[in-house]
Amino acid sequence: MSHFQLDAREIVCILPKGKSSIVEAGLIEDHGIHDANFHHARGIGKFSALTAKGLGEQREKEILQVVVTKEKTDEIFKYIWEKAEMNQPHGGLIYVVKVPVMALMNLPEEVLETE
Repeated sequence: MSHFQLDAREIVCILPKGKSSIVEAGLIEDHGIHDANFHHARGIGKFSALTAKGLGEQREKEILQVVVTKEKTDEIFKYIWEKAEMNQPHGGLIYVVKVPVMALMNLPEEVLETE
């Protein structure tokens, strides 16, 4: 058994505050994906009223990252798009990046058997 996944894909989403935890919970419940990660950031809105004054409006964003196999990419991409309601204005940004090699990490079987 190989300890590496070749030719995987990373799906990255920049979402409004509060959306990532909903998507992450959905990935666990609906697809069994437990290794998604999200963190917080700040962004400046391009079309805000404060932009005209040169200040820029800062809003808190969440960045969600999940690595999936090449075959699952389209399915998970569509799922995230719909679950995060990204089809609305200011709904976020999503893109896919190729991951040439990814290390697979699993718990030892002895640990799994004791649960």
